[in-house]
Amino acid sequence: MQLAIKDYPFNAKEHLTLVSPTLAFPFYSAYVDIILPEGATSDIDYVALLIDPVSGKTVAKIDDFYLAEFLYHLHYNLNIPYGSYIIGFVTLFFCFALISGIFIHARKLFRQFFLYRTGEGKRDQLLTMHNLIGVMTLPFTLMYAITGLIFNLVIIYQVAFALVLYKGDQEALLTDAGYTQHKPEWLGEPLDSQNEIDRLLAQHVQDFGQDATAIRLYNYGDKSALIQMYGDVSGEFVGPVEQVFALDNGEIIFSKTPTSPNMMTTGQTVLATLHFGDYAGIDLRLIYFLLGMGVCVLIVSGNLLWVEKRMHQRNFSVKQTAAVNSMTLGTTMGVILATSVAFLFERVLPIDLLGRENVMIASFVITLGLYMVLAWYILDKSRLLFISLVSTGGVLLLVVSSDFILFHHQITNLLNLGLFSVVGVQIGLACTAILSITVAFSLFNKKAPPPIFDEVNSEPELVWQKTL
Repeated sequence: MQLAIKDYPFNAKEHLTLVSPTLAFPFYSAYVDIILPEGATSDIDYVALLIDPVSGKTVAKIDDFYLAEFLYHLHYNLNIPYGSYIIGFVTLFFCFALISGIFIHARKLFRQFFLYRTGEGKRDQLLTMHNLIGVMTLPFTLMYAITGLIFNLVIIYQVAFALVLYKGDQEALLTDAGYTQHKPEWLGEPLDSQNEIDRLLAQHVQDFGQDATAIRLYNYGDKSALIQMYGDVSGEFVGPVEQVFALDNGEIIFSKTPTSPNMMTTGQTVLATLHFGDYAGIDLRLIYFLLGMGVCVLIVSGNLLWVEKRMHQRNFSVKQTAAVNSMTLGTTMGVILATSVAFLFERVLPIDLLGRENVMIASFVITLGLYMVLAWYILDKSRLLFISLVSTGGVLLLVVSSDFILFHHQITNLLNLGLFSVVGVQIGLACTAILSITVAFSLFNKKAPPPIFDEVNSEPELVWQKTL
């Protein structure tokens, strides 16, 4: 904590937050509230630092990882105003689609579970793949949809509860939900609380079997200082702990443990633990990754089934199905290609380049936009998919090459320290590149479908009749 605040105008009347290292992320994350100078052009009144737990050196500022933050926020709010609500309602419809799909296929769910129609038409094979993946990933998909729905639309539930059950008393709602705000009055009397902090943290380990995952200090350095500690009980799936102590005498101000739980916060912790899959090691994360890929295949195959069904109807619209095909290809392959291009820009742009973060984000947005346009105008979707896969593979190989050319000394140092995550990323990118190129040439070797002519307009309209 002393290392975090020594180079900054620390605002002791606000907060100082420290998140402990983990095996997956072996650095301290320190959030320091600062006093803004007069005439400051920014209203950001804190700095976020990554600190090496061995050397004590500041590795980087957390807010410098612009591309990572952009992609993470893209996941749940699209990086647009009210985007979280849009994602929430999309997730709501996704829940309806899952539940209705269960009822539609319930009669044949078990009787035809292991049936795969290899000798039938493309639609039957696509339907079988859709049903099989849907059943295999059903518990995971439902969990993801429900937890995502709750996280994104929680403000709607909160407003409804505050108005109906609490008659507009927002503070009472937050108190019952387990969210307490601590605002100790500044006394102006200095207090050296280092020994007391060490004692309380050691007591936390003794009581709950592991270190506190995070601590937050209020009025640090003053006699009115409080310490808020967060953690879990060792060996339990969910055992949230939150305690607040006064640093001048060790008096406990607030305590929430498995022996005195709050059902609201405990339930939210359960949902968050399931959603993020952080209750086990790398093997569980690999399973989550494979199941997530299964959900992607479920959505894409559902779109293709809709297109296939529309093509067999009398009022078949080439433009309508082409729009769905283009949107499906753009939001899947287009996002993959745009992400790999952004990765490449992140590697090759100098760290001190002015506006570097804007260039990285622009590379993603422009690539995705251009791809959506191409997906709309290029009728031969198989050829477009081939170009996309080869381009993605080539860009990812450039990313891996750039890493080892530009940062081989840093990568070697990390390996010597026993940190293998960076090399793991390189292996993952290389495998993805090889897979993309292999699939591309496998598709290219297949015969493309013949064009279908519109007899009314006498213009060739090629309909994508091949399954991706």
